[in-house]
Amino acid sequence: MYISRETAQEIVEEIGGEIGAHINLMDERGYIIASTDASRIGNLHEGARRIIQNHLPELYITREMENAMTKKGINLPLVVDENVVGVVGITGDREKVYGYGNIVRRMTEILIADSIQKDAKRYERRQRYYLLEEWLDNPGISRNMDFQKRAAKMGIDVTTPHRVMILLFKEYQELSDTFEGQRLLEQMEASIRHEAERQKILYLREPSRQICIFPWCATAHMTAAAEKISRLIDKKYGKKLAVGYDSGREKRLSMRRCVYEAEKAAAQAQASGSSIVGYDELDMELFLNEISYNTMEDYIHKLFGNVQKERLAEYMKMTETYFACEGSIIKMAEKLYIHKNTVQYKLKKMAEETGRDIRQPSDTAVYYMAWKFHHYMQ
Repeated sequence: MYISRETAQEIVEEIGGEIGAHINLMDERGYIIASTDASRIGNLHEGARRIIQNHLPELYITREMENAMTKKGINLPLVVDENVVGVVGITGDREKVYGYGNIVRRMTEILIADSIQKDAKRYERRQRYYLLEEWLDNPGISRNMDFQKRAAKMGIDVTTPHRVMILLFKEYQELSDTFEGQRLLEQMEASIRHEAERQKILYLREPSRQICIFPWCATAHMTAAAEKISRLIDKKYGKKLAVGYDSGREKRLSMRRCVYEAEKAAAQAQASGSSIVGYDELDMELFLNEISYNTMEDYIHKLFGNVQKERLAEYMKMTETYFACEGSIIKMAEKLYIHKNTVQYKLKKMAEETGRDIRQPSDTAVYYMAWKFHHYMQ
């Protein structure tokens, strides 16, 4: 039969529960693959075998015809797309089962047809995933004629430029630890997939992330798409996404490079308070996640020593403001709501304590690194 045993069992239990009778579902060879009587699963059903071999429109098993392999009741062939895909049997007396025999057959055929269609879609989706994985993992494969033809059959043009976006669930680890959380992850993944398909975006699901592949477009379009999907997940499930996308600087970047850039951007979105990050927004973030927290702490300690936590926070605020204002004392004063002389005093005090002056070009980079490390660790 064209459906799984699990699906077949769901069908017989659903119909059997509705009509209050034992239902058997036999495959195209006559073997019982699902039944409301579990003891019969796996047995050969002689009545079903006769229907299939002799092309019978129906077969009622009387009490006199009963044996170890066949019980009293009506058996009807299941026809989907003009093919006999199995047999459904309803156990019971003639006057009872004849009344709804054809109804049960039609219900079963509809459920099987629906299941076959869903299985076909799942198979098609898996084949598409395999092709997309191959495309992303193998530089230069898009120039292979056989690969181009395979992709074209699925409606994918691998010869034109594309861009890559990676989406991460901010609470993925916590959700994946529970059954309820896993179900929620599946629902959110399905919502992202449906939205991607609606927008004609290529979609690939991987265990801990979703990948969306766009025909080459402007960065503003990537940002808008990321915002739309993020709002969808937040509104529907109350969960946050971390989204990163590639630079889009060159139309002929390899897909592997696009994935690398999107990974870096998504990792920064996951680690920071930002929900959407483009690769072009990264500077030190390109390698921050490769530096251990201990190393970052050592670096900050080397610059600021054993200052109190509150004092360190104050220095970091001054450092952040200094860079945000491009070193302008006047702009810093306006931003901090203090007099410019007070700004100069605070910067001088910080220089005396650390032995390095942020206003000196040779020391600016030292403070910038410390500020980035501190911000990343927070």
